[in-house]
Amino acid sequence: MHRVVDRSAPLQLVGCVLLLVAGLAFSMGSGFGFIIGRLSQSESANSSAAAELAAERALSSQDMDIFWEVMERLEQDFYGELPSPRERSYGAIRGVLNLLNDPNTGFLTPEEATNFLESIDGSFEGIGATVEWAEEQGAVRILEPFEDQPAWNAGIRSGDLIIAINGEDVADLSDLTEAINRIKGPRGTDVLLTVRRAGREDAFEISVTRNVIEIPVVDSDVHGENGEIAYVRLLRFSDNAGVKLRDAIDELLTDEPQGLIFDLRGNPGGLLREAIQVTSIFLEDERVLIERFSDGAEKIYDTEGSPLVPADLPLVVLVDESSASASEIVSGALQDVGRALLVGVTTFGKGSVQLPHQLSDDSLLRVTIARWFTPTDRSINGMGLEPDIVIEQTDEQLENQEDPQLERAIELLKTGQ
Repeated sequence: MHRVVDRSAPLQLVGCVLLLVAGLAFSMGSGFGFIIGRLSQSESANSSAAAELAAERALSSQDMDIFWEVMERLEQDFYGELPSPRERSYGAIRGVLNLLNDPNTGFLTPEEATNFLESIDGSFEGIGATVEWAEEQGAVRILEPFEDQPAWNAGIRSGDLIIAINGEDVADLSDLTEAINRIKGPRGTDVLLTVRRAGREDAFEISVTRNVIEIPVVDSDVHGENGEIAYVRLLRFSDNAGVKLRDAIDELLTDEPQGLIFDLRGNPGGLLREAIQVTSIFLEDERVLIERFSDGAEKIYDTEGSPLVPADLPLVVLVDESSASASEIVSGALQDVGRALLVGVTTFGKGSVQLPHQLSDDSLLRVTIARWFTPTDRSINGMGLEPDIVIEQTDEQLENQEDPQLERAIELLKTGQ
C-alpha cells in the first residue's frame, strides 16, 4: 500500500474544511466541517453593509443596556460561581448564532481556532485517529486509527468506544471538542483511555503516548486476483491533495488496470481549489459546481487542464454519510455527467460556503455566504448525494473489518454489473 503524507502550508483562505483535529486528526463526527469561501461581493456592497450595521448598533444600544443590566444583577445576586467575562462573551456570541438556525455559521475559541489551523497545516501533536461522537453510548467512537501512529501502535482499533479519558467519563463531557481537547497533548506525554470493544465483555484501559502526527492524504492499493482493479483513497482535500492524488493514480495506471475505485468515504472535505484539481483528474472541459449567493449572484467553477484518467476506464466512487463538502462536490460532478457510479450510502449534505473572520483575540467567526449546487443544479446542502448503488455497512461488519461497499465496487468493475 502506498501512502502519501500531507505536510501542507498554513491555511490559505480559499475554501477549506474545518476538521477541528484537536490532536486527533479528527473528521468531526460526520461532517461538522465547514467550507471557507471567498466573499465575492463588491467593495461598495461591503461599505453599504457596514453603514447598515452602524445604524443598527445605534438602534440596539438600549437592548445592550438590558444585557448589562442582567449582568449586573447576576454579579450582585447569583448564589454560585459565575462564568468568567470571556466565557460570558463567548456564550452571548454563540447564543446569537444559534438564533440563525445555521449549524455552519459558528464561532471558534482561540484554542479551537488553533486546532483548526493545525489540521490544515497537516501535522499536530496527538494520538492519530479519526473519530466521531457516539452520544447514545456516551463515548467517542474510533473510526480509523492511522496505521503506524500512536493510537494504532498502542492497540486502538476501528470501532473502539472511548468511554473515559484519564479516568473521567466521556459522558460527563459537554461535547466532542472537549473530549478531543482532553485526549490531545504534547508529544511524549501519555493519555489513559478506557475502551469498550465489541466481543469483549469488560472495558479495558490503553495508555497511548502522544506524538507528532502527520495527517495522511492518499492511500492506494490494487485488488482482484491479478491486481486488475486499482484503488485509491483520498482522506481530505488539504493543500496539494490534487497533486498527491494525481501522482498516486499515475503510478496505478502504469499497470493498465481494468477499473479504478476512488474512495471518498469518511472524507470531510477541504480546500475548494483542491476539489477543482481532483475533479480535473477525471474530467475535461466540464462544470464542477455552481456557487450561488443570497442575492442571486452565481460563480461557476470548471475543470482545469487535461485529465489523467482515460475516459474509457470504468470508475466507481465510494461514498458514505461522512463524505462531505468537497467530497460531495467531486462526487456530484462525476455523477452528473455519468463519468462514475457512486456506491455506498447517502452523503452528509454539506453544501454551503463560509467566510472566516479571525477576531482580535485570535478567535474565529465563520459566516455562511453562499450555497453549492452540482452541475445539473442539484442542491447538496441538507440533502446529500444519493448513490447509484446503495450498499450499507453495519457496525458488526466494521468491527470485523468486512467491507461490503468495497467488495461491491470490485465486483461491479470486474463483471460490469
